[in-house]
Amino acid sequence: GILHPDDARAALAAGADGIVVSNHGGRQLDGAVSAVRALPAIRDAVGSGLTLLADGGVRSGLDVLRYRSLGADGVLIGRAWVWALATGGEAAVAHMLGLLRSELRAAMAFTGRTQLAAPSLHP
Repeated sequence: GILHPDDARAALAAGADGIVVSNHGGRQLDGAVSAVRALPAIRDAVGSGLTLLADGGVRSGLDVLRYRSLGADGVLIGRAWVWALATGGEAAVAHMLGLLRSELRAAMAFTGRTQLAAPSLHP
């Protein structure tokens, strides 16, 4: 994943349509900057020129809203669905996604948003 604005600019210059802002769950370099901290500077660096997908630490609907508010076009979820699948199969994944959707709706209501595409909270 990409964590630095210069790398995002290089991807854009090379013709990429999008990038993933990620620190790979912090497994490889546990001291690396988190994706959620890197995202605003990367969005500033590339403007709307690249689709930004982001991941890292997404455990709730509020996390999804946080990433979207900081400039992500989409949010990737790793461990949560894997844990659900491992512990309860397909039904548990469906349940987890339902909970995430409900949390996202609540977070949107608490922050006065009616749609995910609402203006960013990032200045």
